[in-house]
Amino acid sequence: MSTDTVPPAPEAIDQRALDGIRSLANDTAPDLLEQVIRLYLTSAHELLNQLRTGLQANDKDAVRVAAHTLKSSSANLGATALADMCKQLEHAARAGALGPHLPSITQVEQEYHRVRSALERELGATV
Repeated sequence: MSTDTVPPAPEAIDQRALDGIRSLANDTAPDLLEQVIRLYLTSAHELLNQLRTGLQANDKDAVRVAAHTLKSSSANLGATALADMCKQLEHAARAGALGPHLPSITQVEQEYHRVRSALERELGATV
């Protein structure tokens, strides 16, 4: 009987980032966090499409731009694992070194799905 256990996957979202956005809300923007999450979910979908297309075409500029933008917006919401994957792709594209050593689009999309699920749960809690 094995006692080996698989460590739990880290949270998709660092709650401190969401708390920071939440703290910026005021009377003129009471639903700031909800707005930021909805904007992210809309733009991330398109950025993933651009990233996938760029990787398939080996278009380093398209990969660099999409990965950079998705990295920044993901980091702002505390999606650090997704941001790190995008950072690797961005740097590799900038260096002209796209290859199998990088996170695949499948890995990026899987992490995005974890992030999206966490953010949708957050929206459910704030609505």
